[in-house]
Amino acid sequence: MFKKILIVNLLSTLLISCQSVDVAQQNIYLEKSKSYKAQIKRDIWGVPHIHGKTDADAAFGLAYAHAEDDFKNIAENMYLYRAQMGLKDGTSGAIQDYLIKVLKIRERIDKNYEKDLSKEVRNVIEAYAVGINYWMINNPDNEYNHFFPVTEKDIVAGFAIQNLFFSGVVSSIEKLQRQSAQKQEYSYLYENQEFVMGSNVLAVNSNKTSDESTRIIINSHQPLDGPLAWYEAHVSSDEGWNMMGGLFPGSPFVLVGFNEDIAWGFTVNKPDLSDSYLLEINPNNPDQYRLDGEWEDFVVENVSLPVKIFGPIKWTVNREAKYSLHGPVLELGEKQYALRFSGMEDIKQVDQWYAMNKSNSYEEWIEAMRKRSIISFNGVYADKENNIFFLHNSSSPKRKEGVDWKEVIDGTKSELIWKDYVKFEEIPMIKNPASGWIASTNQDPFKVTGRQDNLNSKNYSPTLGLQTRMTNRAYRSIELFEQYDKVNEEAFDNIKFDNKYSKESRSYKYISELFGREFESDELNYARKVLENWDLHTDFENRSAALGVCVLSSEWISEQGQRIPQDPEISFRDCVSELNGTYGRVDPYWSERNFIVRGDKKVPVQGGPDVLRAIYGRNDEEGDLKASGGDGLYIHVSWDNNGNQMSKSIHQYGSATQKQESNHYSDQVEPYVEEQYKSTFFDKLDLEKNTTEIYSVPF
Repeated sequence: MFKKILIVNLLSTLLISCQSVDVAQQNIYLEKSKSYKAQIKRDIWGVPHIHGKTDADAAFGLAYAHAEDDFKNIAENMYLYRAQMGLKDGTSGAIQDYLIKVLKIRERIDKNYEKDLSKEVRNVIEAYAVGINYWMINNPDNEYNHFFPVTEKDIVAGFAIQNLFFSGVVSSIEKLQRQSAQKQEYSYLYENQEFVMGSNVLAVNSNKTSDESTRIIINSHQPLDGPLAWYEAHVSSDEGWNMMGGLFPGSPFVLVGFNEDIAWGFTVNKPDLSDSYLLEINPNNPDQYRLDGEWEDFVVENVSLPVKIFGPIKWTVNREAKYSLHGPVLELGEKQYALRFSGMEDIKQVDQWYAMNKSNSYEEWIEAMRKRSIISFNGVYADKENNIFFLHNSSSPKRKEGVDWKEVIDGTKSELIWKDYVKFEEIPMIKNPASGWIASTNQDPFKVTGRQDNLNSKNYSPTLGLQTRMTNRAYRSIELFEQYDKVNEEAFDNIKFDNKYSKESRSYKYISELFGREFESDELNYARKVLENWDLHTDFENRSAALGVCVLSSEWISEQGQRIPQDPEISFRDCVSELNGTYGRVDPYWSERNFIVRGDKKVPVQGGPDVLRAIYGRNDEEGDLKASGGDGLYIHVSWDNNGNQMSKSIHQYGSATQKQESNHYSDQVEPYVEEQYKSTFFDKLDLEKNTTEIYSVPF
């Protein structure tokens, strides 16, 4: 009996203690929140326009506004940022945690936070974290209170982990796994990341526009839902921060967007930023590897991984981690590989994003890009001074010439362990081409503008590992820009909404292999004629698009995964069977097949995979295609020849990304499918006329 009483008392004490800690922490963050003051204005579309006296005030308000609309994704990102995916997904999540912990991302942040990050950016991200916590305190019934408090180091970790994904190290691991027949799902660092397929940014200046305007369309392709879906906001302060555009859950900064003077967007590029080294292991000592003829000791450490067993029950799994002078070591089968990639010790991404957000000129933006903590992405820039600019941004390693760096590297030679990066001036960039246009669509960086203005690939080292792929969007943008002598606003928008496949594209060449083939049934021969008669558009009334997109998707998905596609006849037969089974015919209207779905709205949408009007769909329960990725938030910004600015945008759903009861949960679906824009209300006078709600935080 005494033991039972003792246990009860201990549990009571523990519960009281935990509650006291929670209350104490809440009081700390309530007190911290009093250091900030932000005003939030909601426009007629529910988009927040946040203003503060200081940048930190504005960041505090941004966090609160974003949490109001999308707290679920902000919170669930914390599993990844804290290397706690094992607590969410069990053993499959723990695999991701292992990679993050082996790379010591949180350890580096703890060690270098104050040393590597400026006081100014720390003020901003700390205010942002307080803003999230303030929302949590005011909404105690939310299901993610176990993440309280969110810290500034959580935010920094998110940016560092994004860099990890775009370094190519995950792809390198997957390649090694395929070669060794070992499978570990490192690739799923982000939910739905397989739909992060690309983006478009189009820019023109007075050399190409009929009214001498400078224009840019920012059109990043992301999953339409989840932790990598765009959120639109406008952030401003009396300290000169004034940015509007798209950001991800957990970001204090606008990632693509504009201010009164400049605008920019990013597209995914794939330079070679990661290397795998095959190590020679000492047969007499498995904790040693050969380097320059000598046996070197691995650094061996323990990694603890919390894993959900079932319900609230969790367990901690311990795994060994090895490090060589090259980097962390991966054991696959009987072989061991060391990994090395750009930015593997860098936590200064937040500094670079902040510097871009504070830029107001070409010179300032370029200076921000010179920081090179954002290790990849093509950047396309435009400004009111009539400048347009393309940058194949990459923190490319300075590697030894004459080595095939695409393959696994000999790990026994220290001379192959690179330690520096090529100079900023040694990566491809083009300013103000004579053609007057730039189109970045995840393609070969030497084919982004008029033929006479493109850079010569021979002037760049093969050790950069620059991509040579051409997307359909690249072929179509070239065809369309060459079609026009000059473009006005309408023509520029028409290029962005183009929904056709080029006959130069891999997709068309894949399906054209079927042309002229004779099949054993009238059904299949009729289907072949449907393909042959396709005008290659993906518009509402098209009766060939359903079959055409279905067949070419096999090639497109294979290309994304760097695999050889199956025989097109196999895809063709499968697609004929699928369409007949779902629609009773192989040629339904595209409007009967391709939809965007939001709540109780299911609306037909034009576009398809790898067209400029990018829509990537998955089969839903009815067998229709439900848009899952592609065109999300996109923005059109222009300046006339007097410097007057115009801006318009549209989101695929609405600003209230998680609040189904809100009018703004799906109010942008209709203009989105009609390929229309809304005003951004970036101008102060326009905003005053179109504000529906004003409030200040803290309350």
